[in-house]
Amino acid sequence: MTRMIADSSSLILLAKCSLLEIVCGLFDVVVPTAAAAEVASEYLVKKYPDAALISDLISKGAITVQSPGSAGSPLPISLHIGEAEALFLAMKLGKPLLATDDGKAIKAARFLEVPFVITPKIVVELFRLQKISFKKARGSLEKLGKIGRYSPEIIADALVSLMEEKDGKTDNHTNT
Repeated sequence: MTRMIADSSSLILLAKCSLLEIVCGLFDVVVPTAAAAEVASEYLVKKYPDAALISDLISKGAITVQSPGSAGSPLPISLHIGEAEALFLAMKLGKPLLATDDGKAIKAARFLEVPFVITPKIVVELFRLQKISFKKARGSLEKLGKIGRYSPEIIADALVSLMEEKDGKTDNHTNT
């Protein structure tokens, strides 16, 4: 199973779109200790259903919490602790896929050559893998457009990719 390091923003957004459990079934999801504290503290679990879901997945072992250990060299950009730990953990674990929606973390991942994915791309991939319906994927992308901090272009690009997948006109085909 492919390993995915997730930061707090990707966990929250996947939970809000009811996709986190599906992602946990496809990936070995690992979160740094700081991100787990940011999204599944005792206080948050009592207040938010998404936090309760994340906490439940952690307690069931569907999400693993791991400390990145000592940071080593400083990052080329200042990040929140959860995103910084996610990047350090990704580097420590051999650069598996990093799920993040934080602009600064994405820039740092590019600089450090850590492969990353944003939540709208995860939604399209879940549809491509036939893990969710077109209706669910489209609804999730529309929801991400409202609750996420994405530019309209990012959501539009994801919707176009979704339509191309639905119509079978992906870049993977040589006749298109």
